[in-house]
Amino acid sequence: MAANNLSISFEDYLQLEKCAFNWGDSYDAKDWDRLRAIIAPTLRIDYRLVMDDRWFWPEMQADDFLAMISSEGFLGDPCVKTQHLLGAHWWERVSETEVIGHHQLRAAHLRYTDASRTTVSKRGHGHATNTHYYRKVDGAWKFAGIRPLVRWNEWDFEHIFRGLEFPDETTTTSSNGEGQQQKLQFKALPAPEVGDVV
Repeated sequence: MAANNLSISFEDYLQLEKCAFNWGDSYDAKDWDRLRAIIAPTLRIDYRLVMDDRWFWPEMQADDFLAMISSEGFLGDPCVKTQHLLGAHWWERVSETEVIGHHQLRAAHLRYTDASRTTVSKRGHGHATNTHYYRKVDGAWKFAGIRPLVRWNEWDFEHIFRGLEFPDETTTTSSNGEGQQQKLQFKALPAPEVGDVV
């Protein structure tokens, strides 16, 4: 990596810091309008290192990303609380409109027995190094993708989320014969019954 890849302006640095903060805090607050405001029109979503090879979209549409993240099978579950705490990080300039952020992350998760969130059912905390992609859109830096590398998890991390039915990605053919990608449909798996191991 050339030394000048580390060179970004102070104004860009401040915008990127704010974008990274709002990424994690919007997840934790379940503030999907705030998340929508900071994401690029398309995102590179790569969960292959923590899920499987199906979990890779080189250009996921913003609406599909929001649908996935806010699903009750994922962060939209009212029984799940999180804190995505960013540690040390550094910035790698790819071009005038693209920057890669390398972030240390501890993501704390609690699953409650119900939506009143009075009794904790499960705890699960992840420790990772995230690669985030940022793109400048109309003069503002936007979150444009993620590639997490989990170092280790503790407690019952694998039982925190209900999970998602994996969408079938199909294409339709328009009247001019060109294929068009359909909107991805993310559906939460059923909630566990009271007393089930989650």
